[in-house]
Amino acid sequence: MLAPVLARLVAIPGVAAARVESSGRFFWIELAEGADPSFAIGLAQGVLGAGSRPLAADDAVLQLARRTHGDPWLGAAEVMTLSFVESRLLSVRLAGELARRAGAAPREQEEIAEAIRIELFAAVERVHAEGGRSSSGWIYREWPAIAEAAVTRCPATLPDERRRRFAELLPGLLAP
Repeated sequence: MLAPVLARLVAIPGVAAARVESSGRFFWIELAEGADPSFAIGLAQGVLGAGSRPLAADDAVLQLARRTHGDPWLGAAEVMTLSFVESRLLSVRLAGELARRAGAAPREQEEIAEAIRIELFAAVERVHAEGGRSSSGWIYREWPAIAEAAVTRCPATLPDERRRRFAELLPGLLAP
């Protein structure tokens, strides 16, 4: 999760602010006046992991160029928004694939999409409240339980056979 990473970055001596773009791949670290860039970069790389590296100045300028046009760079207080957007998109994508495989009607697809969204929101809120995870792979470990809860949440208007088919297929739709 990104909020705990951003919090650890901001805690580095000499770092004034830290933001992340919406894919979670690039971090913008703003140094405080008089900060030692080498020291702060070294500690930031420790937080971000072995594969992290500063961008060349030209690449950094290109990364930040579109933020004035709406390219979001989020601070720790804003990254929950990103988790909600990801959950909404994932729920729609998974419900579409589930409907395709199960031969579900559009109404049934909407019902399972909403159930998936509710369960994903609950999961990401819990993970954020717990301080995040060291890897985004947590979702794959927790997905079978999330999928089961989503099917259970589906309205009783779904025929029993459709609910059984959803319960059979949904856990396998999200894999690493």
